[in-house]
Amino acid sequence: MKIVSIIALPLFCFFTVFSVAQNDCDCNFEDYKEKINIINNRDSLEVSKLAYQLKNTKIAACMFKSLELEFKLYLTQLKLEKAHKVLNKLEEYSAKTKCENQFKFSIYLNKVRYFKLTNNYERLSDFAFKALKKAEELKDSDKEIEAIKKVVYLFTRMNEDDKNWDYIKRAQKLIFKEQDFIQSIKNYRWLAYEYEKKYTTTNRKSLLDSVFIFAKKSKNGALKLKMYDELAQSYRALEAYSYHKGEAENALRFIDSAIYFAKRIKGSKNLSGLYLSKSWDHLDLGENELAVKWMDTSFAKNVSNDVAGLMMQHLDASDLYEQAGRLDKAYKSFRIYTKMKDSIFNTERVEVINELETKYKTELKEAQIKKLIVLLVIASLVIVCIVLVGSMIQLKKTRQKNHELKLAFEKQIKLEKELSDVRDEIAQDFHDDLGNKLARISLLSNLISGETSVKNSKVKSKIKQINEDANELYNGTRDFIFSLKSNSDYLEEVTTYLSDFGEDIFNKTKIKFIVDKNISKNIKLPNYWSKQLVFIFKEALTNAMKHSKCHIVKLSFNYNNHNLFIICKDDGVGILDNDFESLNGLSHMKSRANKIGCELSINSNAKKGTTVTFSGNVLKGNSI
Repeated sequence: MKIVSIIALPLFCFFTVFSVAQNDCDCNFEDYKEKINIINNRDSLEVSKLAYQLKNTKIAACMFKSLELEFKLYLTQLKLEKAHKVLNKLEEYSAKTKCENQFKFSIYLNKVRYFKLTNNYERLSDFAFKALKKAEELKDSDKEIEAIKKVVYLFTRMNEDDKNWDYIKRAQKLIFKEQDFIQSIKNYRWLAYEYEKKYTTTNRKSLLDSVFIFAKKSKNGALKLKMYDELAQSYRALEAYSYHKGEAENALRFIDSAIYFAKRIKGSKNLSGLYLSKSWDHLDLGENELAVKWMDTSFAKNVSNDVAGLMMQHLDASDLYEQAGRLDKAYKSFRIYTKMKDSIFNTERVEVINELETKYKTELKEAQIKKLIVLLVIASLVIVCIVLVGSMIQLKKTRQKNHELKLAFEKQIKLEKELSDVRDEIAQDFHDDLGNKLARISLLSNLISGETSVKNSKVKSKIKQINEDANELYNGTRDFIFSLKSNSDYLEEVTTYLSDFGEDIFNKTKIKFIVDKNISKNIKLPNYWSKQLVFIFKEALTNAMKHSKCHIVKLSFNYNNHNLFIICKDDGVGILDNDFESLNGLSHMKSRANKIGCELSINSNAKKGTTVTFSGNVLKGNSI
């Protein structure tokens, strides 16, 4: 059987390549269409692997798709200059082939994607309609659906939603006939969003029912394939459905699920819109402080270059802040919204800003009048004059000091942001470079292994070891890359990272893994804490899995009054006293805790299992 397989494999590859070569303008390499639909464009490692395979086929369409993958990766990373260079390469390469007409649609669509991020709506409009026309010429329903989506996006951003519905219904007919399961997941989720937007302007209940049907269909398909990006967006649509139905608690549950899956997306991501929805859900529940908190988080998490999207976010924020009683924030957001609206649409400012500004200033004036009345009652005119003169002098000095403090504060913020950007860029570049290298090592080792004869078993074994070492090297450097990122300094990121690690290692075992979080706010940890915490509790969880023979492992996070406690507890066989000295990992864990001025205790009992407890004070950590 082995000899037959060895002979059959080259023959299969020959006929596969030969058949593909018959149509150089169509890329059918290893079910490429299925791979490209399910792949996450943010995952640079997976993108690099597929791009490398496509490039090596020497088939024009596949080499074009390889460049297109590189272009989309740079877009998701917001590296617009690099994306523009690759976009030019796509056009140049297309012009050199016999497939220029077939590639035209992709060129137009990629230009739409680029001008969307650069906020050039005039150019976006031009190429969106060119893409739609080309799709109609090619009589390709999948391409027509994608082009229609871009046209709908354009009208939405230009505040011309009344033009959208005919296009949406046209796309819907094509989607209902669609055969591709993976692509339908994305398209039904898109329909759910568009129907929800239509409902907000018409209040037609039948539209809301359609939102639920489309979103649920998309979610079920995404769950089967573990498409975290689509899962996050489907749950966001279900949240919108519950929100409009007045089911605020269900809406909050759905948006938390959306955030959970969004955090599991590899590579760059923008969680801003999800936190925006979460803030509205808390407002509906009467939790004004939480609503303001998550709205602030929405702005902090916004990493998009979409100026129009940011403009609408500020409009939403002004409404929410006003309802939550924060008129200062409402006024500020509305000022930003009107300024951005003028810059995009060149229209006059609306009267609402004047009403909001008047309301805000009236409250300030009333507070000042109350203070003045108290002063007039308890003091004479002469004393008041003296006080006023003294107050003016003091106010001038205070303003000067405040101005200096403000400049110092702004300088500090700028330096911190520059440092954060440098850290993120180093982490991203290191991940991208490492991913490309390891992908190449893994692919080449697999190719060599396939070409090596059966007799060279030792060579195959060594090649296999190279492949395994490359994968282990990538997994081993994830902790280092995580600690480089600026957001790794936040407690929420550390808890998510450790929780995901625990779920991954216990997923294929019979051990039940439980996470218990009691954290009231997402604090920023002192320097070096996140790195040491990850190493300590990855070691603790691994020890529990390998040595404890337990049934349950519980990882708890508690933060209260500046004190952080993290506990890893199992119900296993425990550690004997004479084993403590031989287990270097335990001493290393304590040493890591000592390095950041914290304590780590390890209690073990043959009947109750092992408990690893970390305790540290954040304020003391910041002063070290």
